[in-house]
Order: sequence, then C-alpha cells, then structure tokens
Amino acid sequence: MTGRGGLQNVAFVLLCAAGAGCTVQQKGAQGPEAPPPTARVATAIPADMQSAVRDAELWGRALHERYVSTTVVDDGPAVKTALETVRNSVNDDCAATYRAVAVMPAGTPKDRIVVYYIGEVPKTQGLMIGRSYRVETRPDGKGVLLGEPSTSRCLIIPPVPPGSTAPRLVTHLLSPAPNEYHVFLSLLDAHALEVVTETGHWLVDQGRISYLGKS
Repeated sequence: MTGRGGLQNVAFVLLCAAGAGCTVQQKGAQGPEAPPPTARVATAIPADMQSAVRDAELWGRALHERYVSTTVVDDGPAVKTALETVRNSVNDDCAATYRAVAVMPAGTPKDRIVVYYIGEVPKTQGLMIGRSYRVETRPDGKGVLLGEPSTSRCLIIPPVPPGSTAPRLVTHLLSPAPNEYHVFLSLLDAHALEVVTETGHWLVDQGRISYLGKS
C-alpha cells in the first residue's frame, strides 16, 4: 500500500482517478443471509496475496486501536501538522463525520507520516464502508506524498438485523484481497464482513482475514 508520488495538496478523487483500479466502482449490499462464519471452511490464501493480507491485518488493527483509544497522546508538532494537512487536502469526502488519525505501527518508514481520514455515521444508519482515505505526508507533516481512497464512492450498508450472526456482505473491486479498512470496520462494528473480490470470497473477522475460495 505504501508508495510515493510527487503530489501536493490536491483533490484525492482526481489523484486516485489516474491510478489503476480507482475508477472501478465498488458496491455493497446487505444481501441474503450467509452461513455464519463458523460454518465456512477457509482455504489457503493464494501466495501472491499473502503479503497484502498481512499488511491489511497489521494496519487495520493498528488503525482500530488508535481510533478507539481514549488515551491522550502528544504526537508532536509534525504529526499535528500532518493531521491539519490532511483535513485541508481532502475535499471529496462524504456526508459524514470525519476524523483524522495518525497511525504508525512498528516498521513504518521514517520518511513519512501516515494519516487515515475516517468517515463514520451513527450506528442507527448502518456501517459506512467508504469513502475514507489513507494519506501519507512528508516527515514534517507538510506536503502530500500519497493519497488513496478506500472506495470509489460513498457507501453505507444497513444495520445488522437483530439477532443475526451472519457476516455483512460487501463487494470490493479495487483490490484482489480485503484491505485494512475491512479489518478496521469489522473490529469497529464487532461484526464479521464477507468481502467478495475478483479472486473470490473472503471472511474478515476479529482482526483476521481468511480466504473462503472462489465461490
């Protein structure tokens, strides 16, 4: 997910539209009840996607931990500048409440600051799948190196029906495997997601991604 571009403060929908896959529309739907997670049999994750899955789990859990934390952390002036840079740069957000969160798990390159700009709606409305953003700034917090949206459009799926244990079902066409947003949202919502991509069906539950196969 990490990359570089010589980009300044620009509209992220335009920034991403020039990249591969960003113009593909992502859909989400509640859909019919799927079997509960315990009834699904996971299979081996394809070798060419194992690294992406590990990254999605790492960043998704780190994002959730930071997003729900009530501990006041002084990240320093560079991070505060980066948060403000992101708030001023993203101008393609949805009708939701947004919060900028700096996330820097172990191993993060020191030549950038990673900020997630997360949109959320009241639980009574459902779960906001997107659009949220991952933005990387320079180490001083000024200037955007990379900006990536979680989805190509704004998307909210309905609340979980009372008593349902079936995963929420969403279709994701921007990457072959679930990303960190799916991990984050499944933890935030405390409910599993079944994510359908071009490579098959995936289960995202309790911070972990499992591959359910082609069908």
